[in-house]
Amino acid sequence: MEKIKVILYQKSLGIEVSRNDLREMAEFRPHFVCFPEYFFVNRRLGNHGQTHLNQKRQIERISLISEALETVVIGGTMPELADGVMYNTTYIYQNGEEIGFYRKKNLFFAEEGIITPGKELKVFSAHGIKFGILICADVFHDDSFQFMKDNGARIIFSPTFSLIKDEPVEEKFKRDNDIYVRGAAIAGSPIIKVCGVRSEYKTFLQARSLIADPQKVLYRVSPDEEHTEMIIKKEIEI
Repeated sequence: MEKIKVILYQKSLGIEVSRNDLREMAEFRPHFVCFPEYFFVNRRLGNHGQTHLNQKRQIERISLISEALETVVIGGTMPELADGVMYNTTYIYQNGEEIGFYRKKNLFFAEEGIITPGKELKVFSAHGIKFGILICADVFHDDSFQFMKDNGARIIFSPTFSLIKDEPVEEKFKRDNDIYVRGAAIAGSPIIKVCGVRSEYKTFLQARSLIADPQKVLYRVSPDEEHTEMIIKKEIEI
């Protein structure tokens, strides 16, 4: 087992990462920083809109953040134009250099007909650690977690777009166990879920970021913090 430092950037989608935020994150000296699903978007274009110029700019932002923090950045997700279609894609950068990218394989209903699903799951490597990325609805499929186990992922990051539900807290916590603790048990590795916060841009989000291992939820945002912008800094064992 070894200890690693992770940051969950639980903030509104489409905002600029401020210098104060960069300074706070840098002081923690994280191994990994993960952003929410659809964080790197131009609000004017929307979650499912993209231009080649904006796409280049957003990727440059991810690269610069990773360079400034001297760490690995899992760039939430962004719309990606490629192959004549649009994907929902995570770009991964370390110290300003691209490690790779992953295109969401399992779509949310609002993406169907607009976003093209990716063809394959992937694992990556940094700091001598194999890690995987599952975007939002990917976690509803056991084979996603089994792939991570079969390919040696020691930690999984899950940028997520979480809709507000009118439900008791007990139901939320049960769902955390049914999806994330159970998934971590299948994969044999902890899962880091990172959500965006409700804002005027997206009024229907709840930020239910969490960290789960095969036995339990190690950390979750409390119910009264689901609309609170936070930089969550945690040290975990893998």
